[in-house]
Amino acid sequence: MRKLGFGVIGLILVAVIYYFTAGSAQITQEIKTRVNSELANLEQNGFAIQDRKTKESEEHFIITFDEPEKIVDFFAAQGAQMSMEDASALKGLKIGVDAKYLNDAYSALSLDIYPLNLPTGITESDMDKDDKLVIMQLNEVLKKKGILVHVDFNKLLSSFKGHIKDIHETLQGVNEVKFNIEGVTFDGEIKKGKISKLNQKVKLITFEAKDEANVRLSELSSNYKRTGPNSYDSASGYSVKNILLTGINEKSKVIVSIDDMSGNSTTKIKNDLLQSSIHAASSTIKFEADGEKSLLEGIIFDFNIKNLDYLALKKLEKADVNNEKEINKLVQELISKGVSMEIPIFEIKKIEAKGKKMDGFSLTANIAVDKSLDLTALQTNPMVALNAVNTKAKITLSSEIFSLIAQNPRAMMFMMLIQPREINGKKVYEAELKNGSLSVNGKPMI
Repeated sequence: MRKLGFGVIGLILVAVIYYFTAGSAQITQEIKTRVNSELANLEQNGFAIQDRKTKESEEHFIITFDEPEKIVDFFAAQGAQMSMEDASALKGLKIGVDAKYLNDAYSALSLDIYPLNLPTGITESDMDKDDKLVIMQLNEVLKKKGILVHVDFNKLLSSFKGHIKDIHETLQGVNEVKFNIEGVTFDGEIKKGKISKLNQKVKLITFEAKDEANVRLSELSSNYKRTGPNSYDSASGYSVKNILLTGINEKSKVIVSIDDMSGNSTTKIKNDLLQSSIHAASSTIKFEADGEKSLLEGIIFDFNIKNLDYLALKKLEKADVNNEKEINKLVQELISKGVSMEIPIFEIKKIEAKGKKMDGFSLTANIAVDKSLDLTALQTNPMVALNAVNTKAKITLSSEIFSLIAQNPRAMMFMMLIQPREINGKKVYEAELKNGSLSVNGKPMI
């Protein structure tokens, strides 16, 4: 069964921000005039407006998600990416909106936004007795505005701030499930009717399924900045203080704890080609299973990609995921300009396993995909890639890691055939695939 998350609320928030601020004036009557115009516009873009009730300084209405294809185009036009699959999953969803004009010293417009029901794709799907009970309870949560976003826009309609109401709910089924969300706040800036900056913070998220799994995330934050005219021209980042995952079954208990995880990404379009850079890091990752503990320290991962065909990417967002022929055609277009990928660094500095501490490893790699690569031919004969893909990779292992790997019989055979290079006390392998020929540490393999 599909689960509704903050992605849905985020999309709804983006849509409301776009359509209730673009061109809006600072006084109530002009805001109302714009609201009337944009609600009519919404009705032409896959939504319907129901139960509208208007007073002098406030009003209420319901937005329903009716036509997925139009809704995808609607979000794309405003710079918010949404797939056809996600839009279809939201069909039948109803969103309540309570609007107040000039509500306080800061706000020209204040909104309470809350889902009133689950999408029909969930409620009308085949389900067992337990799922039906959960659906019924979720609908009860929504009826009492259990999920609610509040947002205020300033007098110039150039910035906004808001929060999501804390959630503390328990659902009864085969197993009791508790979920809590606390301290969700956000703020941002608006330029030319579009969000140019968005910052979000979450104090705590917990999910507890009795005798099955527990999830706890603390001190989350994220930021977004639009850096150009295209919706893909952006920079974003995130950080999480701790993620704790606990799995429980009759035989064992598994615990995973991730500390100080963070990441950032930048994406831009130039000459209809997309390039993107991603950085991710974590100070420690701890594992515990059947009483045995292991630890990874100093994890870093960087990844770059260039020359993706932007126009093909836009088409892929609207493509039917079940249309394999169309998907394959668009993926071929996506890489048709000669895609290149790079891992500048993937590193784990320290590793602890079976009570033994050791230095870790690092990896760098470059991959260039020639324009001539034919995906249809590749599916028939994987060897086609040898002449269309050039790769360089370098892996550096500590002596301890090398010795541990060498205990595996298959790895031992490889290490007997290809001796590593010794550089500063480390074991180094360099592999290169070029023009259909593969070599490792200078020794031809193919």
